[in-house]
Amino acid sequence: MIDIKELVTLLQNNKMKNISVYDVSNETEKKFIILSTSNKPLDSKKVADIIAEKYAYDEKIEGYFKAEWIIFDFPNVTLHIFLPKVREKYNLDKLYKPRKIILN
Repeated sequence: MIDIKELVTLLQNNKMKNISVYDVSNETEKKFIILSTSNKPLDSKKVADIIAEKYAYDEKIEGYFKAEWIIFDFPNVTLHIFLPKVREKYNLDKLYKPRKIILN
């Protein structure tokens, strides 16, 4: 299981901005969605490499090649790393807004 606070700190420490955490849990499983924004594709790839290594992510990293929208799907967390224009276009924040949580 991924520690949410640890992952958010890792994102913050690696130039990710506008990080939002949403609790999309249901009766049978605890699940979170994290949305973050990177200003440059190179920064997105760098943090993706760090995450893949730290959490031994063996799956294909969706969106890595273009680095406009990178997705990690862990058992308890789905992480999205967007470039600003892509995050704005798909506006997942609006979809998940009622489930937003604040981490202390």
